[in-house]
Amino acid sequence: MSTAKAGSNSILDSALAHQFAPYQDEEGLKRVVAFGEYSHKCPTYIDRVPPCTVSCPADEDIRGYHNILTGVEKSEDEWEAAWRRIVEKNPFPAIMGRVCLHPCETGCNRVQQDEAVGINSVEHAIGDFGIEKDLRFHEPAPATGKQVAVVGGGPAGLSAAYQLAMMGHQATIFDYREKLGGMMRYGIMGYRVGRGVLEAEIGKILNLGVKAKMNTRIGEDITLEQLKERYDAVFIGVGAQRGVNLPVPGFGDSPNTSNAIDFLGQFEEEGTGMHVGSNVVVVGDGDVSMDAARLALRLGAPVKLLSAVPRNDMSCSDAEYEDTVREGSGMHELVSVIEVIRDGEKVTALKCVKMEKKEQGEEGFDSPVPFFRYKPLEGSQFQMECDMIISAIGQATDMKGLEAAANESPWLNVDANFRLKGEEKVFGGGDALKIDLITTAVGQGRKAAEAMDHYLKGTTAPSAKFQDVIPYEKLYTYYFKESAQQMRPHHEFQNIKDDFAETLKSLDREAVVEESKRCMSCGMCFECRQCIIYCPQEAISYFKNNPIGEVMYTDYSKCVGCHICFEVCPTGYIHMGMGEDL
Repeated sequence: MSTAKAGSNSILDSALAHQFAPYQDEEGLKRVVAFGEYSHKCPTYIDRVPPCTVSCPADEDIRGYHNILTGVEKSEDEWEAAWRRIVEKNPFPAIMGRVCLHPCETGCNRVQQDEAVGINSVEHAIGDFGIEKDLRFHEPAPATGKQVAVVGGGPAGLSAAYQLAMMGHQATIFDYREKLGGMMRYGIMGYRVGRGVLEAEIGKILNLGVKAKMNTRIGEDITLEQLKERYDAVFIGVGAQRGVNLPVPGFGDSPNTSNAIDFLGQFEEEGTGMHVGSNVVVVGDGDVSMDAARLALRLGAPVKLLSAVPRNDMSCSDAEYEDTVREGSGMHELVSVIEVIRDGEKVTALKCVKMEKKEQGEEGFDSPVPFFRYKPLEGSQFQMECDMIISAIGQATDMKGLEAAANESPWLNVDANFRLKGEEKVFGGGDALKIDLITTAVGQGRKAAEAMDHYLKGTTAPSAKFQDVIPYEKLYTYYFKESAQQMRPHHEFQNIKDDFAETLKSLDREAVVEESKRCMSCGMCFECRQCIIYCPQEAISYFKNNPIGEVMYTDYSKCVGCHICFEVCPTGYIHMGMGEDL
């Protein structure tokens, strides 16, 4: 039985009863010791990893390019230097700045204080600067004489080819389409990424000497075995460019039924002359369903979107959903399709049913797949008139010609170095492994290229390094005043029909710099000089010509280990580590 008094708090009682060591105020090197006694610990400086970078599938140095734009990292041209910092990891800043779902912003420490830093909008502007100034990548490393085949000209393949070229290897891309870009071109329409932007960033890669063999199908025009014989290594990044049809009666091959992947790709090939109904229904709840609805609206069709789950369980991003509603699509939640009704080849209506949440104990109640957490509501069937239906319920890879590499599976199986299991010289990445973000494909293309570089040079790829990620709690957040995120403007349309202008506009440069100033530089010195101001021993000096992170110098002959610099450092860069083993 507890003997504590009613209403007492043991933690508070302990704190109130704590006896602090006596304060010291002495002459010379012993003037102030914050914690009473001499401390054997003195400051060391550790570059910790910010959570934005850990959350970025491409592993961009996000903190770095913010610090460049704000002048913390010195450069002759801040904007060019920021662009070059991004393209070390990601050659598509203008594209990703428009379409990436920016998980980096979810990881941003600042989100716990007010709003995340607008990382995506800053990248958007930096990418546009690179196009505007026609910036070229640095010269590649000297040619190694090694030849690498890249299967798939989408984000994973282009990223791998870019990195391989920069390493000095000759990369040749094989793609069955007429143009490079993969789903960046055939799945993302020009109103999200202007085709001039796409061509510019792909062109920078081709300017490195990367070759492209288009309209080439693996298994028909050339086999995987032939690639393995003719090239020193092979990368497979075929992506998931096959749509999934609705598994209901009446959905079949006709101009009146389509899956979203085919519908979007057909528009890229045929343009506004393609067939579209006059009363279109899109079925699905992800970003691809939103893209299909937005395209149909621009082609002049009224659109309804049916989702079998409520808004909070839909997989689309908030931005995509809001744009789709703003542009005029009707949204019908908790509605599922059970049959396509036809008059011969003509689609006339859909037989639908309302959905409801399953009760606890029912199979699928807590399924990780939202669709399985709902069931048809008894007696709720109804018909919805339409003359075209687009299925946007998923996508899959097409491993035709690559069956041996996939072991008859729809996905590639790779190890930690993105090497296919059971293969010596074949690597893979992107949606061929798992459907994910475009930025994930870019990151995996780079990582696979690094592993291939080691293979081609006969060296061993290093093991993954431990990342000391700095959390919000380690920051001295009182230093940062609250401020709102700078929001990018949208294109204002008069009539959505035939309006293919880019919907998202870039911030101007002044706004971008202001947004970069909101970055808290988590885990890295940004020269606020708080440690100099508060050091009672005057043990810390500033050397502006030292590299970033090394401008604050501690004279350990003066330091008494008072910890004050550690306490006031906003970014958590200072660690009281010297002497901690004593």
